[in-house]
Amino acid sequence: MVRFITMLYSLVCYAIGVAALVGLILFVADMFLPVTLNTASAFAPHLTGPVAIAWNVALIALWGAQHTFMASPGFKAWWTQYMPAAIERSTYLVFVAIMTAILVLFWVPIPGTLWDISGTMPGNIVLGVYFLGWVVVLISTFLINHFHLFGLQQAWQQVDRTQSKDVTFRTPLFYKLVRHPMMTGVLISLWAIPELTISRLVFTLAMTAYVLVGIYFEEKTLVADLGEEYDAYRRTTPGLIPGMPVTGRAASA
Repeated sequence: MVRFITMLYSLVCYAIGVAALVGLILFVADMFLPVTLNTASAFAPHLTGPVAIAWNVALIALWGAQHTFMASPGFKAWWTQYMPAAIERSTYLVFVAIMTAILVLFWVPIPGTLWDISGTMPGNIVLGVYFLGWVVVLISTFLINHFHLFGLQQAWQQVDRTQSKDVTFRTPLFYKLVRHPMMTGVLISLWAIPELTISRLVFTLAMTAYVLVGIYFEEKTLVADLGEEYDAYRRTTPGLIPGMPVTGRAASA
């Protein structure tokens, strides 16, 4: 019974996590949802100018802090003293969804448009690139282990009474081109902008900063976990942009 509940819980958390991600994609694209980067919810405070910008940046910083802190080895080592390891990742997804809801509901749209080519052929191409970036993210999750990344494998191993296999270092497909293809996909989407409003500019700049900071901490964890094998990989493979020269141990572009 406990194993059944564990698997059911993990499936529900997976659905919540996927729904939050899809919602965020549409929120940024300013499509289909009643609340977007450019359309405030009833919960958004009435702020303007620099105060509104600071508020929105703080929301993204809070969103990013949750992602990075709860994914850190130190927090997970403490957290799994109280939370079964089989549902630790699933529970993480629920917190991600909560923080995403907070970001969406409390975001303050900022008036002003720098350019708008939406509805034109070039605009439709750029919008296609936006969704292509998210396709790169999705494919990248499956290249490593989508079901482990989203917590389903851990729950299933408890149901099936199997143990995790030892992690082996692999560089399939996109990972031969860049070390962080999921983040490359995110950045493609962030900067594929058919309509650049002030709100979208603030979001894109702040989220880009988070991606770069997040990669810095992820790299430290990967080097600690994989040692020289990963260190050699990052000396030969760029972090985000295929074909970029790699110079030194800390190169990340």
